[in-house]
Amino acid sequence: MRNIIFCPVGIPIAYHDAYDKDNHWRVTKPTRNYEVIAYTYNDFQPDLGTYDILIRDNGYKWELVKHFLETFDYTDYDYIGFWDDDLVTDIRSVNRAIEIATKNNLKLFQLSTIAGSDSTHRILHQDLSKSYSVTNFNEGMGQFIHSSLLDNVLRFFQHHNVKSGWGFDLIMSSIMKEKCGVIHEVSMYHPGKPSYYDKSAAHAEMEKILNEVYPNFMKDVYGEDVGPYREPQIEYEFTLKV
Repeated sequence: MRNIIFCPVGIPIAYHDAYDKDNHWRVTKPTRNYEVIAYTYNDFQPDLGTYDILIRDNGYKWELVKHFLETFDYTDYDYIGFWDDDLVTDIRSVNRAIEIATKNNLKLFQLSTIAGSDSTHRILHQDLSKSYSVTNFNEGMGQFIHSSLLDNVLRFFQHHNVKSGWGFDLIMSSIMKEKCGVIHEVSMYHPGKPSYYDKSAAHAEMEKILNEVYPNFMKDVYGEDVGPYREPQIEYEFTLKV
């Protein structure tokens, strides 16, 4: 099994007391069941030993994702993560999340968000009574997508060049025809920080994706007349931690 995490990097590694500082998720140690490919913004130089592959590029995260998917041979990988550079967790947590997702055939999933994270999506908040839950939503900051679904991501990019990602994560489950896993047994921390992009432009992109791009995509790809995306976030089922 091979997995890789794509991460645009423009800031130093951050830490949190809940996670093993000596085994930050980006540190290249043989205990990982994944690799890290770093796309660096501008002239930022990430520390040696925090990536397996380093590529220099510029643009919004999802513009870089498009370039990555069009130029990197991911066919020999199982899961590809699309992570923000400010996320904090450790190797053990990422390994365990991938193990749970693989065992339960979750093709879209993310680690739950620990208390104190910058997250308004309660469906993602860690619940230690559960091993994992099945929902219709993962947040774009730290999702894993199975490689078998990535052609559909590229197909969506033919309908819209995603930039901020606002709105794209809301429709991901629907356009992939897959439910999402939230791994509660392990977690990640997402710190609050000022946005580096224009939020008004991000809101405008979200409205365009939900109201125009999504129904056009569903009609063109699946022949479905769905209208604008208005689905609430739903937890379908969960497995208790034993």
